[in-house]
Amino acid sequence: MAETPPSPAGTNGGISRHPLLPYLARMRRFPVLLGLGLLLNLVTVASSIGLLALSGWFISAAAVAGLAGVVFNYAVPSAGIRLFVVTRTVGRYCERLASHEGTFRLLSLLRRDVYCAIERLSPRALLRHGSGDLLTRLTADIDALDGLYLRIVAPTLVALLAVIGCAALIGVFAPAAGVFAGLCLAAAGLVGPWLAWRLGRGPSARRHRLEATLRARLVERLASLPELLLYEGWRRETDELLDTQASRDLDERRLARLTGLSQLVSQGLLGIAVTGTLAFAAAAVGDGALDPALIALIAFTVLAGFEAVALLPPAWQSLARITAAATRLEELSRAAPEIVFPPQDRATPRDGPMEIDDLRVALDGREILSGVSLTLRLDEHLALLGPSGGGKTTLLDAVVRFVEPDGGTLRLGGVELADLGETTLRRAFTVSRQETHLLGETYRENLRIAAPCATDEEMTEILAALGLGPWLTHQPDGLGSYPDEGGSSLSGGELRRFGVARALLRPAPFTLLDEPAEGLDRDTARHVMAEIRRRCAGRGLLVVTHRPEGLESFDRLAFLEAGRIVEAGPPAELARDPESRYALLLRSLTA
Repeated sequence: MAETPPSPAGTNGGISRHPLLPYLARMRRFPVLLGLGLLLNLVTVASSIGLLALSGWFISAAAVAGLAGVVFNYAVPSAGIRLFVVTRTVGRYCERLASHEGTFRLLSLLRRDVYCAIERLSPRALLRHGSGDLLTRLTADIDALDGLYLRIVAPTLVALLAVIGCAALIGVFAPAAGVFAGLCLAAAGLVGPWLAWRLGRGPSARRHRLEATLRARLVERLASLPELLLYEGWRRETDELLDTQASRDLDERRLARLTGLSQLVSQGLLGIAVTGTLAFAAAAVGDGALDPALIALIAFTVLAGFEAVALLPPAWQSLARITAAATRLEELSRAAPEIVFPPQDRATPRDGPMEIDDLRVALDGREILSGVSLTLRLDEHLALLGPSGGGKTTLLDAVVRFVEPDGGTLRLGGVELADLGETTLRRAFTVSRQETHLLGETYRENLRIAAPCATDEEMTEILAALGLGPWLTHQPDGLGSYPDEGGSSLSGGELRRFGVARALLRPAPFTLLDEPAEGLDRDTARHVMAEIRRRCAGRGLLVVTHRPEGLESFDRLAFLEAGRIVEAGPPAELARDPESRYALLLRSLTA
């Protein structure tokens, strides 16, 4: 979620266009590197053609001179051969440097744009894709696009110029042979790639989709490995993965056969080109229009020209795969954000309460919140209770704008949240959600997500205050230790308290905590709630919970059931009413 920048892929309203056009347009951002790479590629291919042509002429001319017993100056052609060798070697090295540097910068720009596209989406929208699918789009799909310039655009342009150059070179000495060689080279440069693309676009695109599906499923299944093993589902999932892989391998074999077919066509055209060109050259020699020593030059030039076009069939066979990758990235880039923030605050909020008035939220056609109204002052501590599925977490998501309300208003300091920029809104709240996520960084860096300037002493102190001191002392490097993936090395209660500690480190006017005492015994839950209240003195505190421990000292309690506030008031007042939900909850706890 972010402000409303233009689509990262450079889309144009709703106009449909080829998915590769935005990525071709990006190449204009690096004209020097990519243009230099193309030029050096052309120089390298020209040097290869010149090397083979001159070498062929040199060998045949030296043989003819030896048979005739005439003086032959070999110094000049041998110098030319060395020049072409050095030029080809240096040119290829510099071409790789320029082309790959330009491609890496292009992919870096693309990754940034894809990250921007992901950041614009709400967490709920991202869940529709799944972590495995997003990972595949960020890695395999972007990596596939590096072949657009390196394997298709540059080689095709160079091959086109090489065909023209070879035909012109041969035509200088034997015009008929040059025309015939040019036609054969053009046919090889058109027929082979066209067959590879036309017959391979289906299997190539399908293989890429199957690879993406396989990667996504594998990531998600490995994340669910304990549950799959417990319920004997791993074998079934493994069979499905193997079936997907078998389908992918089938398309791989089809593409291999098509590659062989395109190479067969190219080699056949090469044979026809060499045979026909030699026939025309021999006729020219018979007419006295061509030096016999130049026949080898003509034959080697044809061979060199085919080297330039031989790379095109496998390159154009991959075009469908690259297009499929671009389409998947385009889908992500074109996804409309559900939550739109203004570029800057439309009004400045004053120091005042957070107000929820007649809030209504419906998700997937089901009404979650139905006219909820609440007010939380800056120095007030409010606990929101209710059964699971009653809408408590959805209310928090609406406050931090993770979901868009269908009706009602949310105000902060007298200003509607929809009129606040994202930076202002994020600085107003510190939040601990039900699911605490840990990055693959040290515990120190995970805590500094919320408070970048927090010291080790502050972090150690707040962890100890929440009962995590013994846990921290058992870590091999303390705050410098690394958690297991997803925080699996922590128990549920430890992970929840770690998230609470992270939220409390951030100085914000309002603190929102979702089930901070979940997974804790009663005494620990009471201690944690007391510590939360102590550290939130002077702040607005909203705790979502279904447990009553430690709530007797809160300023107000509110009960949310079926999307409505059904009961609210100070804890002492509610406890005196034997029919209140709070009193019933306390009696059930005692029982």
